[in-house]
Amino acid sequence: MTPRFAPLVATLLLAFASLNAAEPIRPQLTAGKTRITETELIATGEARLADRDVVLYADEISYRMAERTAYARGNVVLIQGTKRLLADELSYRYDDRTYRVGRFRVGQEGVLAQGTQADGTPENLRVTNASVTYGEPEPLGPSVSAGTVTYQNGSEKSAASVKLEKARAGVGGVNFFPLPSFTENPNNPSFAGLDLYASYSGKLGAELGAAATKSVSETTRLGADLGIFTKRGLLFGPIGDYDTFRADGTGAKGGFRTGFIQDQGDTGLDIRGQTIRAERGYIEWNHYQVVQPGLAVAGQLNYWSDSFVTRDFRPENFGIVQTPDTWIEADKAGDNYVVSLFSRVQVNDYSVVQERLPEVRFDGLPVEIGAGIYHRINAGVATLREDDPFGTGTVRSDRADLYYGVNRPFSPREWFSVTPTAGTRITHYQRTLATSTNDQYTRVLGEFGFDSKLWESSATWNYKNPAWGIDGLRHIATPKVSYRLSPSADVGRGSIPAIDDDVFSTYLRPLGLADRREIDRLPALNTFRIGMDHTLQTRDPAYGSRDLVRLNMAVDQYADAEAATTAGQRRDQSDAHTFLELLPARWLNFDAYNRTTLQTGKVQELNTGLTVKDADRWNFRLGTHYLQDVVTAREIQQYTADYGLRLSEIYAILMRVRYDSKESQFTEQTYALRQRISRLWTLSYELSFYDGSRREDNFRFGLRVETKAF
Repeated sequence: MTPRFAPLVATLLLAFASLNAAEPIRPQLTAGKTRITETELIATGEARLADRDVVLYADEISYRMAERTAYARGNVVLIQGTKRLLADELSYRYDDRTYRVGRFRVGQEGVLAQGTQADGTPENLRVTNASVTYGEPEPLGPSVSAGTVTYQNGSEKSAASVKLEKARAGVGGVNFFPLPSFTENPNNPSFAGLDLYASYSGKLGAELGAAATKSVSETTRLGADLGIFTKRGLLFGPIGDYDTFRADGTGAKGGFRTGFIQDQGDTGLDIRGQTIRAERGYIEWNHYQVVQPGLAVAGQLNYWSDSFVTRDFRPENFGIVQTPDTWIEADKAGDNYVVSLFSRVQVNDYSVVQERLPEVRFDGLPVEIGAGIYHRINAGVATLREDDPFGTGTVRSDRADLYYGVNRPFSPREWFSVTPTAGTRITHYQRTLATSTNDQYTRVLGEFGFDSKLWESSATWNYKNPAWGIDGLRHIATPKVSYRLSPSADVGRGSIPAIDDDVFSTYLRPLGLADRREIDRLPALNTFRIGMDHTLQTRDPAYGSRDLVRLNMAVDQYADAEAATTAGQRRDQSDAHTFLELLPARWLNFDAYNRTTLQTGKVQELNTGLTVKDADRWNFRLGTHYLQDVVTAREIQQYTADYGLRLSEIYAILMRVRYDSKESQFTEQTYALRQRISRLWTLSYELSFYDGSRREDNFRFGLRVETKAF
């Protein structure tokens, strides 16, 4: 805890020094009364001395011409920008810029310092009997005191430094922990972050952990994460983060986190049903960089020794990333195009990854070529590989892909618009399936279709309801019809390695050839998409209008009679998709998504959510989740409830409940209490109960100390 006070002291001394950094020029002195003697000018009664960006107030200010020194006495206040210094007495020599301050207080950006005396120059400042607190003094707020604090300004050859002697650290102004004399760089403090946590579960035992980082430069922090599990052993790994972004918008930002353990407990089985080794660990890294305007690089690395290492030891991280993925991409954006280099690799042998080794793409934005006609070009070359860990073998593919399309918008009436579209997609496979007699295969597909808005209409009503904040109503209805025809899009499946295959999704897919990602398993297209969008609005004094109701409906009607399944969707059946959102007030929201098969009337999916909140005092959300697998006829039906309440400025409670009606059990119950100890420290107590078929233990208790960075 104590090393965190170093950046606090350093920040304060920098602020104090900058209060007097102006060049010595003749000041302007005003007051209620002024008198001049042979040696000095004396101002009393709301005396004010202004020197460039520095303003000094005092009961009395005297300026001695021969000494070129100003003396301020009584309720001295020195202000420069957001900085404010309070003192009993202050003297300042303009020629050599030396000064002396009696008992003082100074604050900047939430940090408060006091001392009995300070003297020197802004480049070399010495403070006697100094005490520093983060924010206003409070019973459990961190504080540090020192017999002397010396600040030495930096130069081109050396960095600034702060030296503390006879220092002690503590809380609430009671400084009981002695510190050795040490010197710090204000822009590179010893410790830049600290987190403490403790928990208990039946499978892991008790856990004590700490994560700390040290600034090794003004842009980089490095440290370590340590966790001790009584039933599993010691988890340890380096961590760090960096941020080098500059004012021109270029630079890099990212961070990494690691952990390694010799697991001494029952490791269990991974997702393949194989025994997990005792040597376990993970490496997680993310990176984003703007090399120059228009050129960016982003990537992430997720190495897990097994499929459950983060789920076991870092469940908060597993809740964010449940499927490890490793990729890197560079994008160059032009005025109307994007060129990208993308690579995805499989670093975990238990996960299915469509590897790109690499993929180079050119994506042109729609550009007018004359007569109102727009064209677009998308092209890519990729080396693909998929290694299935469940035993189906390795599939490889070398592919070149090109799409060219044109469209021409027409708006004969303000209530009607139609955009005919035509395009072709040419895909060449250098490597085909082993069962095929051809070494290469080229597929040429064409498509035709249109997108249209029909009879867009609106109506208004002069209805008012002050209780709900309704000032008039406007209803906007927008019917939409789209069509795509590409009857031979499914040709060549016997020769094409299926790597970019169709994936499970319950929402509407892109309709045309240009934007479909399942390029290796395209279905034949002869499809109408019919939709209707509704919006109900009212006037809003701040934003002009506010949506009260949003209702979007769409259905794909297949014009062919093909009965093959595509990701569980029968092509002779059509799903109607409905999304509804009700926003009658800023504190009330209801949303629902429904997917129903029209031919059978069977509901395939239904998700609903009701949210009620009162500003930042409390919020409550009740949700339902229903999903049916049409292939296996299995169903998921769960209910969720989340509640948060701010009891006071210090305490807040959080609750989360998950109930599975098919299993008739509460799969998760989590109750948490957050306690604000000070402006720096926050304690979180968490109690969780689990039930059902899952890897986690049925019970978990956690305690976490969250620290606010300086």
